[in-house]
Amino acid sequence: MPTNASRTTATTRWAFETRASVVVSSPIVRLGDVIKPINPGLAAWQRLSQSPIGLVPVGGQAMTIDRDRLTSIILGAEATPHSIDWMGPETIHVHYHASAASNNIPAKPVANPLQQTAYQTPAIPGETVATETEVVEESDPLSASEFRQVLHWIDLAIRRFHPDIDHAYEVEIPTDQRSLESLRHIVRVNGLTPVTEISEGECRFKIDARKLAGPVSCEITINLTAHPMIVVASRTLGRGELLRRTDLELKPIQADKMPSDAATEIVQLVGKEARAPLRSGQPISQSDVGSPILIHRGDLIEIRVLGGGVSVSTNAKAMGNGAKGELIELETMNPRKRLVARVADIGVAEILTRAPVVR
Repeated sequence: MPTNASRTTATTRWAFETRASVVVSSPIVRLGDVIKPINPGLAAWQRLSQSPIGLVPVGGQAMTIDRDRLTSIILGAEATPHSIDWMGPETIHVHYHASAASNNIPAKPVANPLQQTAYQTPAIPGETVATETEVVEESDPLSASEFRQVLHWIDLAIRRFHPDIDHAYEVEIPTDQRSLESLRHIVRVNGLTPVTEISEGECRFKIDARKLAGPVSCEITINLTAHPMIVVASRTLGRGELLRRTDLELKPIQADKMPSDAATEIVQLVGKEARAPLRSGQPISQSDVGSPILIHRGDLIEIRVLGGGVSVSTNAKAMGNGAKGELIELETMNPRKRLVARVADIGVAEILTRAPVVR
């Protein structure tokens, strides 16, 4: 009998009672389903009770568990004693019933006309045991919760093994794939290998996963839709800098996160001037750039008055900023007079007048 429930030493002895017949509502059978500690205060029981033993057939057949097999599982765990006392029957019969309300009522056999697939019970640490073949239904369609679980594992596999896919494409898993049923109850994904070229459209992948009963592999279809591309700055740019081809690059973005005025073509921005600071990797909006400013507010510039084949020049002060072709307000020096002229070049604005008409 265990002398100290809260501390395990070389002299600690544990005692358990087995149950002769058990009904479970989950195909996964755990220690807590088939045995109970004699000492209810056993500190390690909460951990041990969740240790998996194997899978019970869901078609009505009974799973038989030998008590010595349970001893190997318990002694193979961490912080367990070297001695165990047993009470109860040496053989335990486990039945599966989805609507079972307790673990001590024998289940009625359930007819299983559907196709069945053989599974192997997982090996017990530190013990050589003959392989036990069990039968588990694999033809039932996935429930909504099972389908969400499978999609969760596939999503994790894509992010782990092919992060570029998640970055560049919208991913859709067709729901009508029978192969997804074989991924029911998986606990780990070991690999996701492309069978066809990874490109926009329908792609095939081989997924290697693990269940409690052993490894499972199947091919699945994943539909990829390319994200739209937007122009971003390849380096941080300050206000007033001219954009060069090497300063810009294309980057995919999810359609629902794309700004309404985002630039989508690099060629449209080359030669433009940053009207606001542009951060590296951030989308560039049309309002963030414009034609280069040739005249700045406060500049002393040359005004050319053109008309009738005659050109007259004078000096003026710019009252605002202007790019080529834009109209800006000027103030002449002597006499002071406000005029509006069109920007023609750096430091040059022009005023066009009509030639006199001779009647």
